[in-house]
Amino acid sequence: MFRIVYVCTGNICRTPMAVALTYRKVLEENLEDIIEVDSVGVWAAEGAPASENTRKVCREQGLDCSHHRAKGVDLYTLKSADIILCMAEKHKRDLLAVFPHYKDKIFTLREFANPNPPQRTSIDDPYGMKIEAYRKTFNEIAREIERFWNTLKEMALQKVKNTA
Repeated sequence: MFRIVYVCTGNICRTPMAVALTYRKVLEENLEDIIEVDSVGVWAAEGAPASENTRKVCREQGLDCSHHRAKGVDLYTLKSADIILCMAEKHKRDLLAVFPHYKDKIFTLREFANPNPPQRTSIDDPYGMKIEAYRKTFNEIAREIERFWNTLKEMALQKVKNTA
């Protein structure tokens, strides 16, 4: 199983969106036996649901994240991940400060599989803002996942092939 872990601050806005978007791609391509998607927050309140605006924006896009519950970063989650995709540069820095041995699998969304990443690779946190900010964030995350989806899929298929 290839494991993707998304990381943000509270694990209630950006990462539930990323999980829902990625899981839709997994289902569309019948890869649920190959790819697992999870998320954590560096300052997550354990068990908190996705924010109301996150749930609304996902519903607008035909996605359901009502089952989501926030989880904090832990060693098992990071160790078991094949790729760790952070929403902001500070999340990546925080993880690397504590887990430098995972440097080869920790990236921001905008830098992963991007030969020309933008200078600023963070995706803004819409927490506490109007729904328009959540829609903007959703669209940014969707664009990035669409951009690197084939790379993730190839990595997952290669891992399965190598372990077969």
